[in-house]
Amino acid sequence: MKSDPIDSLVELVLRRFGTRIITMRNYRLVPGILIALLASGCATMDKPECRQADWQMIGIEDGAKGHPVSYIGNHRKACAEYGVQPDLARYQLGHQAGLAQFCTASNGFNQGRAGRKYNEVCPAELREQFVRGYNTGRELNQLHSEINHMRHDAEQKKVEITELEERIKNIETVLVSGALSVKDRKTLLEQFKKLQSRLTTLENDIRDLDLAVARRQHEYEILDSSHSFY
Repeated sequence: MKSDPIDSLVELVLRRFGTRIITMRNYRLVPGILIALLASGCATMDKPECRQADWQMIGIEDGAKGHPVSYIGNHRKACAEYGVQPDLARYQLGHQAGLAQFCTASNGFNQGRAGRKYNEVCPAELREQFVRGYNTGRELNQLHSEINHMRHDAEQKKVEITELEERIKNIETVLVSGALSVKDRKTLLEQFKKLQSRLTTLENDIRDLDLAVARRQHEYEILDSSHSFY
């Protein structure tokens, strides 16, 4: 049964506030409480972090994670509540150093292989090496996804084959029993032929998928063994 979104909301607040019981009288407070929870969960920095911030170090950390320099806007918003303004110059200085860590060929490869999006943050002098690694990693990621998709498709077809074989076996049992009228026997034979045809189609599909998986796996192994992004 699909859960009611209001019930889910109540459960979330109860988990957060423990012994506080939400009755029908204060039920209208739930949306406001949820907004507060979401707001606190989305802030990039809390009060102590804002007050004691080393903006150069924060810039290094953000750059090393591949965040654009505009990410400082999230910190500005989080710290505005506490009367703290980020030091943009120090943040930018640190951010450049962080990008030097992020924009390497090996990290580009890791980012692409993990299927992560590249936000075009690398400066011109580092972009080529990062993108070279990223494209190779991305190609491996796509090959891996294709292989998994085809394997899943083949498994689904195998499940259907098992079900078809059981139905065909049951039909054969009834047909040889001699307990059918001519009309019913004819109808059952037609169904039997359709199931046999579907079974053959599925077996052919699985064979084609197995061959396609083998080809993609071979491509994957060649590419994975020939790059130098480690």
